[in-house]
Amino acid sequence: MKKVIYSVIVIAILFGVASCEKCEKAVDDCNLIAAKIIRYDCDRVIFQLLTTQHIGDTIWQDVQSGTSYSNVVSYANTCAIAMLTKGNMDTLYVRIENATENIIDEGCFQCLSLSTDPPHTKVDFKEISKSPCLVQPNY
Repeated sequence: MKKVIYSVIVIAILFGVASCEKCEKAVDDCNLIAAKIIRYDCDRVIFQLLTTQHIGDTIWQDVQSGTSYSNVVSYANTCAIAMLTKGNMDTLYVRIENATENIIDEGCFQCLSLSTDPPHTKVDFKEISKSPCLVQPNY
């Protein structure tokens, strides 16, 4: 009888540990940064990253509107953004990586006209989502 009780306790502990790991993974999947679209340009989309981390241009002024922003970056794949937003000025959630060049999907056809005074910081988004969490936890 004691073996059965010990077995049940061990199984319960293992089940508890496994479910905690699943919860931690769900929380990790929610570590995306909010990125508000400031402007669509012909060759890039300009974002303000809504985070306390210092990423992107510290102070950047939109020459079209005269408004100043902080944490501003540009992303070259206009097709990926347009597919999600349908051209709206949405806030997306991203996992970023600094980029030294414009990375565009081969199937994305966009104009080559240069932006007017774009931010200096270029980024590549490794993940892009309309939700702050990539995987919604099942509770």
